[in-house]
Amino acid sequence: MKKYMFDFLQDQARISFLLGGVSYKELSPKIETDKNEKSIKTVYTFKDGLRLTNILHYYPEFNACDWVNEWENTSDAPTEIISELWDCSVELPLPPCAEKLSSRAYLPKSENVIKVYSPCGSEWSGNEFYCDVDRIKLNHRPNWLEKVGSKHQYATSGGRSADSNIAPFFNIRHDYASLGYIAAIGWTGQWNAEIERKEASVIFKSKIEDTNFRILPGERFRTSSVTLMAYSGSVQNGQNAWRRLVKEVYSPIGKSNVPRDLPFCAGLWGGMSTKGCLDRIRKVEAAKLPFNCYWMDAGWYGAGDAVSPDEYEGDWERHTGNWEINHSRHPDLLKDVVSEISKSDKRFLLWFEPERVRKSAPIALKHPEYLIFSEDENNSNTLLNLGNEAAWSYCFETLSDLIERLNVSIYRQDFNFQPLPYWRKNDTPERRGITEIKHINGMYRLWDALLERFPYLLIDNCASGGRRIDIETLRRSVPLWRSDAQCPADPIPEIAQSHAMCHSAWMPYSGTGVGRVWFDTYRFRSAYAPALTTNFTFSERNVFGDDPEAMKWLDKMCNEYVRVRRYLSEDVYPLTDPSTSDDVWAAIQYHDPKTDSGIIQIFRRANSPYEEASLRLYGLDPEKKYAFEDADGGLFEEFGKDLITLGLRLKITERRTAKLYFYK
Repeated sequence: MKKYMFDFLQDQARISFLLGGVSYKELSPKIETDKNEKSIKTVYTFKDGLRLTNILHYYPEFNACDWVNEWENTSDAPTEIISELWDCSVELPLPPCAEKLSSRAYLPKSENVIKVYSPCGSEWSGNEFYCDVDRIKLNHRPNWLEKVGSKHQYATSGGRSADSNIAPFFNIRHDYASLGYIAAIGWTGQWNAEIERKEASVIFKSKIEDTNFRILPGERFRTSSVTLMAYSGSVQNGQNAWRRLVKEVYSPIGKSNVPRDLPFCAGLWGGMSTKGCLDRIRKVEAAKLPFNCYWMDAGWYGAGDAVSPDEYEGDWERHTGNWEINHSRHPDLLKDVVSEISKSDKRFLLWFEPERVRKSAPIALKHPEYLIFSEDENNSNTLLNLGNEAAWSYCFETLSDLIERLNVSIYRQDFNFQPLPYWRKNDTPERRGITEIKHINGMYRLWDALLERFPYLLIDNCASGGRRIDIETLRRSVPLWRSDAQCPADPIPEIAQSHAMCHSAWMPYSGTGVGRVWFDTYRFRSAYAPALTTNFTFSERNVFGDDPEAMKWLDKMCNEYVRVRRYLSEDVYPLTDPSTSDDVWAAIQYHDPKTDSGIIQIFRRANSPYEEASLRLYGLDPEKKYAFEDADGGLFEEFGKDLITLGLRLKITERRTAKLYFYK
């Protein structure tokens, strides 16, 4: 099993495309291969000067592979048109299903199908990154490949990789054999995928959605990547193996000079006054709250002079793209704030949105050639074209200067509009897809260059929440704000509970927020994630630090979170189905297999009629006894075999109650 993925993938071409309307295989390119036990580099050289390099890496301890395709025109003339390009086109073996479909009058049985877990993208809802794999629609289960020849197609929308309807991750599973593959598409733009069932395999294909282009002389770029991992056992076994792969191979956390502890933040609105910022920082420090970071969100920049005590007031949004520090709100250009944070020995997170530039921004007036404008003249958003070398250099130098000058240790990049219409507007018929390809290449290059210049830097990937989550952004960043569903001051806690189960299946490191409602332990515990932001300090409309009882409660909750946090990036097991309904229980287990310890979070929601539940636990040793500590007081012990088979039996008499248990 250890060499399973490598054995069958190294013998496949792994890519498919036409060159001048002809399959590349029929053109007999020169093929050179450099191969060892963990990688294959295959170079295809064509007579017209086109050079394609396919680089595959194998991770034997995870039974996983990834590859990316790099393109170059080495001639002095444009290449023939490249079309029907699939960066990944592979056949993944799976055993035949148990039996043929018996009759169309009956719904197929689970053991006779291939299931595809395809999580929803970010859409400001509790369904984000959830897949109801067994749902029925018109007497059909859309996430099942019910018969040989069944084919499903998938695509994101608007040019952001995890926008709305779907995210670029798939768990392709053979239930009867308890085998499966996890596939992740590495493209932060408009991707497309196709999965087809064969008799004893599935065909998986992925690509950039619309490509039909010539490559110009001397032009070089990469297209989309893919990661594939094979697993055996339960769905949750596969997802936990995937989490470990992301942690150990892809994520920047704990690598280079990036700290292993994720940010635990006190939030500051960037549009509040310097005086308001300093007051809140000093009160946090006086109270010795265990934050490790101050998070300054949008509103700190631009030429506006309107008062902006929080994100719902002021004219800050009209100045996006003007990265001069706002003199009206911060007369000292944030020097005092940066100094105060430095004295606290905490990290500083600062919000940017470099790709969105308002028409009125100075750079738009000075260098309109850096931008792509909307076809709608009334649309004031323009796109900074990161495929334009001069625009890229301006962006990199601007960001680098601010990161260095303000001692920024966490660079937050947001992206609040859909770029696809801008990219496609800028293409010509024989260069379809090139604007998008060059922009996404420029974005990867920007992040890589920032990380090279500032090795300690952590990038926070945001795009109206989690709308740009894919394996390439997970390589370079962490989504510290995985959903804009948490934007209100009083976010819906049941949504956060559902996100904990669903986002966690695909990313071991992510973050969310608790809002700013005091004395609500249920809401605070609902938001526990590997990274966490509190916004009690966020708005100048709210007084902070003057109520001793409130500060005592906040201190208790913050220290409880610090104790919990280490478990939240370990193996995860949802103990109930994800749901935002208020008449059920929700429960999730985090288990550290290295120490055989963990936590369990349980929520009896506001309208749940049930006082008792029995929750079967996972990852435990049936031969051991486990000691449990109730975070609200109390100790008890249970045998592992009983917890696995019969479950942990609990009684919660009060509705809208959050319980937390530590076990070892």
